[in-house]
Order: sequence, then structure tokens, then C-alpha cells
Amino acid sequence: MNPVIKKSGWLAAVWLMGLGNALAAPAISGAWIPEQPPGAMASAVFLTMKNTSDQPEALVRATAPGFKEVQLHRSIEENGMHKMIEQKEIQVPAHGETLLAPGGYHIMLIGPEQAIKAGMTIPVTLYFADGSHETLTVPVKKRAEMMNGGMQH
Repeated sequence: MNPVIKKSGWLAAVWLMGLGNALAAPAISGAWIPEQPPGAMASAVFLTMKNTSDQPEALVRATAPGFKEVQLHRSIEENGMHKMIEQKEIQVPAHGETLLAPGGYHIMLIGPEQAIKAGMTIPVTLYFADGSHETLTVPVKKRAEMMNGGMQH
């Protein structure tokens, strides 16, 4: 075999291995969606994103079938009023984690086609700034169950 071809094949393999590491999405744990009362027009996805890489990462988009719209949000309290602000991205620091939880960052599921009830699962795809993505099967749980120590990471 020609040594130039052999060397370029090896370089391509090293480049692809490096690319695989660069496109590693943060590890996701503890994902859940709270059961909503009848007629609710929105719900949320809560989870933890852990980044083990040397580079910061960002969640830039999410999708879920059966909803008119899916947005990234942050809840804040301003002048005694609770409000949600749409986010372009949610940062995950290098060697750090970001919690999406009630009262903070979350993925907003808007306009459900059907009622969201405990026991269901909803596929949610997360898209990251590095081009990677991951589809989760997220369980719907009663809010009280998750808020009283039921959330496992």
C-alpha cells in the first residue's frame, strides 16, 4: 500500500475520533414532565445536564411531537411578579452541570394535542450548539411525587 494513502487514512481516523469527542452531548439525567390539570395549555420538561468535557456546551433547541411549540425558558421573579423569559440557549459549563427545574430553567411544551397525564412518556429531542442531539423518553409524573424527594439523579 502506498505510504501516503496509509498515512492519510490514519490521519482521517484520528480526525474522526476527535470529532466524535467534540460532538458528545452533555449527559442527561432525572428528566420528567409534571402532570397537568385538565385544559392546561402548557407543561415543562425538567432535567439535569452534566458536561464532562473541557468546553462549555449549550442546549439550543428542543422538539417534542404532539405540541404546537417547544421553547427554552427561564422563570424569574421581578418586582414581586413571576414571569418566564424565552432563552436562545441554556449554557452547560465545562466540567459542570445545569439543572432545569421548577422556578428556573426549563423546556416549555406549549399547546398539547392531548392531556398530559401521569404514566405517559413523551419523546423529547435536545439539540446542542456543537451539532449533537439526543432523544429522551421522558416520563410524566405527578408533581407532588417529584417535589417530595422522588427525583433521582
